[in-house]
Amino acid sequence: MKYENTYVIFDITKGPKVIIETLDTYGDEGWFPVTMLSVAGTSIVAFLSRRIGGEEPVDEESAKISKLWSNGS
Repeated sequence: MKYENTYVIFDITKGPKVIIETLDTYGDEGWFPVTMLSVAGTSIVAFLSRRIGGEEPVDEESAKISKLWSNGS
């Protein structure tokens, strides 16, 4: 599995609405926040990640064993 990473810098004086709207927009594109940190007391840096590429191949033997040992839920 491969991931693409980026970051967004927010000015906290603009309020939480800007942060929420920006994260929602990125979320619509498949990005999710990994961590956030405060910088210089007036900025928040959000590090975002999203999966790139196709699905990982499924090991048929592992899937068979997992199915045998699952409770069906």
